[in-house]
Amino acid sequence: HFIKHLPRDINVDQLSDLDKVFNFSNSGNSEILALWFLQSIKADYQPAFKNLEKFLIKIGRRKFLQPLYLELSKSKKHKIWAIEVYKKARGNYHFVSFNTIDKILE
Repeated sequence: HFIKHLPRDINVDQLSDLDKVFNFSNSGNSEILALWFLQSIKADYQPAFKNLEKFLIKIGRRKFLQPLYLELSKSKKHKIWAIEVYKKARGNYHFVSFNTIDKILE
């Protein structure tokens, strides 16, 4: 609930402070990670991107992947990054997941 309701205009410094206190980028909970990474993408919080890459490679559930790839596809820089990660991750995804992501990343 907390992560979902962070302000839209949250900045990188504020995300960094939250990450230092709560260690969201290293959570063992996929629900928390997915929401945190979504906020990180929106704010371009680069310190989370290493763990985001690990998450995108490891987790194959569309419920987590679709929102993240959709957000990544909104910016040219992030989309290029997402395509490179996806090349490594696609083989780990369920058929339904990779068909969805294929359409998002074209």
